[in-house]
This record gives sequence, structure tokens and C-alpha cells, in this order.
Amino acid sequence: MNEYNRCVMELLAPAGGMAQVKAAVQSGADAVYLGAGSFSARAGAENFDSEQLKAAVDYCHLYNVKVHCALNTLIKESEFSAALETAAEINRCGVDAIIIQDIGLASVIKKAMPDIELHGSTQMTVTSLEGVRYLEEKGFSRVVLARELSYEEIKYITAHAKAEIEVFVHGAICQCYSGQCLMSSVLGGRSGNRGRCAQPCRQKYDLLENGKSCADAYALSPKDMALIDHLKELRKAGVSSLKIEGRLKSPEYVSAVTGIYRKYIDHTVKVSDEDMQELKNAFSRSGFTDGYFTGKTGREMMSHKNPANNSGSTYTDKAKERAAGKFIRKIPVNIFASVTDGDVLRVTMYDDDENYVSCEGDVRAVKADHSPLTSERLSEQLCRLGSTAFECREINVEIDDGITIPVKEINNVRRMACEELARARSKRDEKRIGDALYMQGTGADPDEVYLTAQVQNIEQGRAVLNAGGVRRIFAPADVARQLQNESETVEIVTKTADIFEKEHIYTKSVSVSSPAALLYYGDKAQYGDFRLNIYNSMTASEFSKLSCITLSPELNLREIAELTDHFSETETEMIGYGHIPVMIMRNCPVKALGKCQNGKLIYSLKDRKNMEFKVMCHKGANGCKAILLNSLPIFTADIIDDLKKTKINSIRLNFTVENSVQCGKIVNVYKSALNGEAVPKMAENTFTRGHLKRGVL
Repeated sequence: MNEYNRCVMELLAPAGGMAQVKAAVQSGADAVYLGAGSFSARAGAENFDSEQLKAAVDYCHLYNVKVHCALNTLIKESEFSAALETAAEINRCGVDAIIIQDIGLASVIKKAMPDIELHGSTQMTVTSLEGVRYLEEKGFSRVVLARELSYEEIKYITAHAKAEIEVFVHGAICQCYSGQCLMSSVLGGRSGNRGRCAQPCRQKYDLLENGKSCADAYALSPKDMALIDHLKELRKAGVSSLKIEGRLKSPEYVSAVTGIYRKYIDHTVKVSDEDMQELKNAFSRSGFTDGYFTGKTGREMMSHKNPANNSGSTYTDKAKERAAGKFIRKIPVNIFASVTDGDVLRVTMYDDDENYVSCEGDVRAVKADHSPLTSERLSEQLCRLGSTAFECREINVEIDDGITIPVKEINNVRRMACEELARARSKRDEKRIGDALYMQGTGADPDEVYLTAQVQNIEQGRAVLNAGGVRRIFAPADVARQLQNESETVEIVTKTADIFEKEHIYTKSVSVSSPAALLYYGDKAQYGDFRLNIYNSMTASEFSKLSCITLSPELNLREIAELTDHFSETETEMIGYGHIPVMIMRNCPVKALGKCQNGKLIYSLKDRKNMEFKVMCHKGANGCKAILLNSLPIFTADIIDDLKKTKINSIRLNFTVENSVQCGKIVNVYKSALNGEAVPKMAENTFTRGHLKRGVL
């Protein structure tokens, strides 16, 4: 177990608004996570402005509950200053940690606000110890692992990591690895990397086998995760924090789910049928799954027939009461009071966390004409804390005989003491904020723009070599090994796996798709794939040791130009042709429907608009991954001058489903375009510009 792990696992609950914050706290959460401003991966949640965030922090800190604030979207160049100011305001509000996806933003925050705790979002797609170690080196104290990991994988990472490890234990899961899904943005311009996912995975699709329908289902819709039966294993693995998904859910949902998990974290007993039913009643897509955790992926993980909540959203009276925001979770306090003849009432109140307050009234005690105030009556009145967060555990009073003081005055001093103690418990730590937040770099001005190509098989690779005019070819390890013996002038680079795995490399250099691969391959890592999610110049700088980096395909031409205006540390590349992979899936949708293409390319998914998305297979050291391709290829040869104006260095042609003849023709078209020659027009509705003209929200 690593040095940072707590003996007791933290229970981390979601909060889309203040009502959910209160529901989470009253139901036993150790921490809550929420969003602030416009840079949260749940843009549809209420989220919190500055005053609301301060109120949430005060309320949570009253109960020693931590607040983790999500700033976990990818940041465009034009947004960077605003995102950094949002981070500074979050810091001023006294949150305990910021959850980050954008590695460039994280780097600047860590320098400008050195006291703030950084947590790596699940949007960073961390699936390995190498991924955790990269973030440790960048100053992250906690990493939220990808939801696709098994118990054994989690246990291995936790045993060897220095950072705290957080895992999702309940709620919705994505069909695609988080941080790698482009489907929502491709179909409707709403990016999942920007908190605006339109959930195309919850739509119905036809599974086509060689063009013919063989199944009709919600093929991309998984059930919700529930690891309530695996808390003992998670504790044994050394996991620090258990995270409940649901920042878009109601206070009642937050109350119900948090309350059940609190119960079984505290009491290691078998989950009762009644409590499991309460979880199902709160929200369920035809039941729950633990498929990734147990390694049992397939049909049982999916809600093929109904992607929506079919639970009825019914809650117990206890869950409703906690969701109503009442002070149910009480803080024990000790009280000492004294009053003497002719003097004011003095009350001292203190808790178990060494918070200590003293208050005194304004009204002096006098001799009683009749019915003097007794110590029992004074104690009873001071212990009436029912409408506050406190409960009296022990009280001691000293009072002169035969005196009295108004009950109203007793209540007033009690109220003042409660308010003072609440303020003491809710104090926000002052953290440093640097004066110089960040410095933008100078722009690039390349002498030429050249072509590169990515291929999947040897036939495509040979076609590209024969066509000529391509400076660099990226290929899977086995294909790259063959190609490097067939060319002396074209650089052959191994395209390592999209989701990190340790591969045997035969070429001099590799292209990496994750920080984990960058760390693992060391000096061999010379090129960065678009899956590094490079949205801005600060993130680009984090990968400047590479010879060339491919920018995110979610950027439009203007946004790419804004990035290159402030970055020249290494070469930049954009994807100019190809069927963009829109999903990478550990649970293959084809196999879940009872089929398997065994490495061939015979299956596709057809949506309600009759668009077909081919399914490719990648069989690697860590098992099979399914890759869903966009229905139409990006084509930009006829707007090549617009691409050049962005000052990128190279244009990548990304070949997936194309045969060797098609590959050769496409290379020739782009060669002609770069030479200033006219290129043939593509037929209408046979191509897309991707996001180069429109961008994403």
C-alpha cells in the first residue's frame, strides 16, 4: 500500500447544486465534488458561482467534509486566461482540490498556485502505473483511474503509486474511454471533452454484417456501474477514494446512493436485498454491472433494450429527509457555562477538532423574586441545539443560588456560540496565488508543409511508399517492422496503442497517444498523436520534447492558428484526411451482441440517419479494443491553402478502411494540392471537413 493511502476510504459524492451538497453531507460523504464556472465536464449541471462556492465550502467544512472542484475540460487558446482566473477564484474560495483534465492548465496552476492540491481527472484516461507516475511528476497528489480497469489492474497501480488513487464505484459509465470520445462532437458539435456530451451512445443502432442488418439494439449503452459488493476488495487494494457519479442527478439520488455506500464502508457486511433495491429504485438502466472490475465484459454489461432510467426514481423516507437539507448529521460538542449574581452569562463551546469559542450575553443576572434559575434548567436550555448542526455530548454549568436570567438571553448566547463555532469549523485556508500567471510563447512560421500518413496494414503502407511524397509513415508495430526494411528515404514510426500497453518496438522512434507512453518509451518517443488532446499552446509546451505533435481534431482552423501564434517549440500537425476514430471501447459492441469479426472489417453500426460507422479491432497485449470510425472521411485537399495559413508543419493522412489503390490515389491528390495544382472535387455527402470549419462547443 502506498504512503498516501488512508486507513479508511474516502466516500466522494457528486453535487450539481447546493441542495445536492447538503444531501451528500447529511448522508455521510467525506468529500463532495462539484463544478465552478464554465470549465466543468458537466456543463449541464447547475455548477457554482463564486458566492455559491464559498457557501458550499463553508457548509462542507463545518462537517470536516472536503470540496473538490472540477475544472476538467480541455481549454482553447482563447479561453486560457479565463480558465486560469476561474482556477484562482476557486483557490480563493478555499476548495481542497481542483480536478483537472488539461495538462497545460494543470502545469500553470501548479506554478501560480503552489498550495492547491491537483487531482487528475478520469478524462485523462489513466489506465496504468506509468500514467500515474507521469502525473506524480507534474505535481498531482491524486489520480482518478479510468473506469475500464479490473480489480487486479487497480491493485497493481495502487500498490506501486505514490499518489492517492480514486476510482468510480457507482453511476453511469461511458462506452468509450473517457477523454477519448469524439462521437458527440463529430455528430453534433458538442464535445464530451468540454462537458457537453449529447450522449449518442444512448441511441439505437443497427449492427450490420457485410452491409446487412443482423441486430437492432442500443448497442453502445452500458448499464450503470455498482461496486457496492466489492468494497472489501477496494479496501484491500489500497484505494483512497470511492467516487459516486452523478452531478446531473437529484438531491434524493445523491442522498440515497451516498447513504447506502456510507453504511457498507462503515460496516463490512453483506449488502442486503433491501439496500440493493434502494440503489436500483434510485436509478437503474435494467440493473447494474461490475463487468470491468471483475473482468467479465460482454452482453451482461449492456442495456441493449432500454438505455433510459427504468427505476421509477423512488426513494425511502430517510433518503428524502436527508435530501431536504435538515441537520441530521450532528457534530458533538462540549459546553461549559457560568453565571453569577450581577454578571452576564458566559458560554464556552468546543468540539473534538480543537475548535474553541466563548461568548457572553448583555443581560446581567439578578436575584429571583421566585422560581430561581437552576443548573438543571440552564443545562436543559443550553442543550437545545436541534435546529443547528450540533448536539451536546457533555455540559457543565456553574450558577449562583437564587438568581435568574431571561430564557431569551440564554437562547441568544447559545445561538452566538453555535454561530461562532460554525465559523471556526468552516474556516477556509488562505492559499498563495502568484503574480505572474503564465507567459505565452512566440509563433511558428514554417518554410513548408509536408505530408505524413498513418496506415493499419502492410498493403496500405506499401501503397503510400509507392506513391511517394510522404515524409513519415506511422504504423502498428508489426507493420512498421516490415516497412522499415522497404524504404530508405521515408521515416517509419511505430504508432503505439491508443490506450497504453507495453509493446515490443522494432523502429528507431515511436508515436505516443498518452503521457504514460511518453514516460515508458523515453527517447524513442518522438511524435505525439492527437489523443494527447492538445488544445492550447501551454499543453503543446508540455510535450515539446517530441519532434512533432498532432493537434486535437476538435479545433477549427482559427483555433489552430491561435495556438501556433504562441507556440514554436516543436513541429505541429493536423489531420487532413481520414475516418476519425470516434470511440475506443474495451467492451466490444459487436461481441456484446454475440458476434466477432476476428480482426476483419465486416461490421458497422448504422444510426437513425442511416450513417454507418465501421468497427475496427485492435488486439494488443492488454486484450481486444474496438474502435468506432466516423462514417465519412475528413477531406481537405481542396482547401489546402486554408490549412497552410494556420502555420502547421505537416498534414496527416489517416488511412483505416481504404484499400491500397485508394491510399495511392489520395496521397497523389494531396501531393498535387501542396504543389498548387487543382484537385478533383469530392462528391457531395461523401466527405466532411471535420471541425476545421465549425469547431466544437
